Amino acid sequence: MPVDAAPVRAENLCRAWPADLKLGLALTAILVVGCLSPEHWPASLTIGVLLSMGHALAGTSLLEIYQRSVWWLSTLVLLGVAMWFSLPTAEAGLWLCAFCIRCGVALLAGLWLMQVLSPQEFLGTLRRWRVPGLLIVMTSFLLRYMIVLWEEHERLQRAQLSRGAGSAYRWQRWNLALERLGLLLLRSLDRSERIHRAMLARGWDGTPRGLE
Repeated sequence: MPVDAAPVRAENLCRAWPADLKLGLALTAILVVGCLSPEHWPASLTIGVLLSMGHALAGTSLLEIYQRSVWWLSTLVLLGVAMWFSLPTAEAGLWLCAFCIRCGVALLAGLWLMQVLSPQEFLGTLRRWRVPGLLIVMTSFLLRYMIVLWEEHERLQRAQLSRGAGSAYRWQRWNLALERLGLLLLRSLDRSERIHRAMLARGWDGTPRGLE
């Protein structure tokens, strides 16, 4: 099934690399960092520097990296601080440092992959790697309908703002955000059931297909 291609910059030097190499490099960086012990945090930091060089080759601006990662990194830091109290004091600082570096490297690898690998190349690589077909189908649907879900969320947000939600207090805004997520989940489940019935009516047998 076709997936809309993500826009890629013309000056992206990494686009010419084989898709298997690009996906393999990103996964290798994540796996290596995940397997390193906290005492080897300089090695993890070195991998992060190499990924930063990869972003430079891909033409990713620092502002774009900051905008895409600021919310994730702040959440991860808060999570690391919360888990700090479950470790002995002597190891807490080292563990927290290694945890933040690992998550940052994984985030950089994911962002780099988004810049250099189109959805079609990603799904094609998964097929060549003989990933189970059901997982490929689920991934293709995730890539296809992520934008649809975001647009649905924006419509729900505009509807709430039109009803005076913009003047609510902070705790009320959090309540409205939870309400939007609940409605989005219900609409997503309903949409998935309709799509599944439509696919079955057209003879879908669970085999992933795509336009190369």
